[in-house]
Amino acid sequence: MNLCDVSMITEDKKEEFKLISKTINQDEIYLNHDSIVVKFQTKKNGIVTSWLNGGYREDLTAVFNHQLSQENIDKYYNGGILKFLEKLSKDYFKQLNLNNENLSGMVTSADINKYSIAIESYDKIEVVAITTAGVRVNQVSAGDEASYYEINGEYNLYSDLNTKINPKKPGTINTIILINAKLDESSLLLAEMIAVEAKTVALRDLMTSSNYSNNIATGTGTDGIAIFSNLDSENFIENMSKHAKIGELIGKAVIKSIKNSLAKLQWLTPTYQLNALIRLNRYQMNLEPFYNEYISVKSQKEKEEFIISLVKISKNPELVGYVSLIIHIIDQYRLGLLSKKASLNVSKSILNTYFNRKDWYSMKLLLKYVIDNQIQ
Repeated sequence: MNLCDVSMITEDKKEEFKLISKTINQDEIYLNHDSIVVKFQTKKNGIVTSWLNGGYREDLTAVFNHQLSQENIDKYYNGGILKFLEKLSKDYFKQLNLNNENLSGMVTSADINKYSIAIESYDKIEVVAITTAGVRVNQVSAGDEASYYEINGEYNLYSDLNTKINPKKPGTINTIILINAKLDESSLLLAEMIAVEAKTVALRDLMTSSNYSNNIATGTGTDGIAIFSNLDSENFIENMSKHAKIGELIGKAVIKSIKNSLAKLQWLTPTYQLNALIRLNRYQMNLEPFYNEYISVKSQKEKEEFIISLVKISKNPELVGYVSLIIHIIDQYRLGLLSKKASLNVSKSILNTYFNRKDWYSMKLLLKYVIDNQIQ
């Protein structure tokens, strides 16, 4: 990949686009204060999850990922996302000489400058993944309880879960994938499936919890993906699978780009996740009954001292390991893979064997409460 300093000067300095990179096919990647744009230099076929020229297309000349300001969010809530995207594509990207009829793109509230570009290659195959990622707000696991349902364009609240969604904070994973080989429509769909699976692997590796259940998140509620192959390539690949080298490259590029973007934007890294309290936060439990009834805290000062003791030991790697074992047992019970009796016996055995240190006593009490509440 070649890095460049070429600038596209516009009347508004804030809308200045800079050419930051080129792919092996010479596709140009531009960046400004709130957008990433990939301008194609070869004929593409692709799939984009967008209201604007989305679906399977063979006529696109560029794709973008645009960061929404709160003003933008208010505009598209009032007028609809499609109208917002149409106006954006017509007015905003004309500095790059792009025809809005051949342009598609995605939106996010994540900081566009925390993007990550990952490249994986083998022999004549190159896969580029460009990601912006945020998961602190609306990370969710496939199959979690919904917030709303829609009938004929009318939205109805399904539960009070929607109150957890805050569009002012970053909570979307958008990835643009560029493959230098030629794929047909069915192979492109399979490539997209591999890319989506790779996203769940990235979140699983970081033990990112859902905000809507006790599950590990598989994404957020607003993720987008755009994936393209090169129709001009002489290298036609007919067999797309996770067994194929190209499938491996797609998976690795997507995993790497998502992890790097999460690290940049939200410091979500293995080091950050090495914390027993963060691991236990998956259960989103109301701890007031724990303080008031389970351990009978007598004063606010006593409660604060207890919390301080938890925080003090929460990053101990050995303790995190034992807590993780108990969480895994709870997961096995919740999924029906272990009986209640076995889950309780093994969990309490871990507590009684490995949590006898005086400084770990506060965590032992908290874990007893979690076990009693979760294994029922």
